[in-house]
Amino acid sequence: MASDSRTVDLERPLLAQVGQIEDYWTWVHRSQKPGRSLRIFESGFLEPLSHIPWWLVVVVWVPVVVALFAISVTWRGLPPLRALWLALIGLFVWTFVEYALHRFAFHHEVRSPAGRRLHFLAHGIHHLDPWDRMRLVFPPLPGFLLATPIFGLFYLAVLWTADPLGTSCALMAGLLVGYLIYDLSHYYQHHAKPRSRLGKWLKRYHLEHHHRHPHALYGVSNPLWDVVFRTGRPASG
Repeated sequence: MASDSRTVDLERPLLAQVGQIEDYWTWVHRSQKPGRSLRIFESGFLEPLSHIPWWLVVVVWVPVVVALFAISVTWRGLPPLRALWLALIGLFVWTFVEYALHRFAFHHEVRSPAGRRLHFLAHGIHHLDPWDRMRLVFPPLPGFLLATPIFGLFYLAVLWTADPLGTSCALMAGLLVGYLIYDLSHYYQHHAKPRSRLGKWLKRYHLEHHHRHPHALYGVSNPLWDVVFRTGRPASG
């Protein structure tokens, strides 16, 4: 039986509770500041896996980026300049992937109990408590699960080229650089004090998404696709 957010006990594991919250969408965007990490799972095995330090994405993904670029140049024999241009294309593709994931997956208004739980795991916990340092970057295992079909799509898209594998490796290297920029800038926006004008602007832009306009301002590392699709600040904002 559905309940409202007043019945939620923040002292208990949240995943078991969020599926039944009738006003989930309003509740999850009403930021809490508990001063500690909220517990998601009942399981003592799963709960630690939901805490990801920012440096882990660097440790995991930088070697993958280097390996992909090296494969494209040394093993597959792509000219370095061509591989670099392909990587830049992959970086540009990431800007759209970032926007599309944030807007259409992370902010899709779920209705079912299972959908609420899935959304809470993917993005809801971050909106509920955006100050939690250990729940800001994307866990590596789901990251690999997401990266694999993207690599497959790159490969299918470049089958017409002389070396689809080398081409797709270079594209994927660039896309993952874009992902790293996104994840690290996201962490920086929440937990650092930018000194540059651009850094201050991006931080203000993203925090407005959290605290004023959760249905707009989807760009995190850049506002490009918010401009293209007119999902920047609402006229009243």
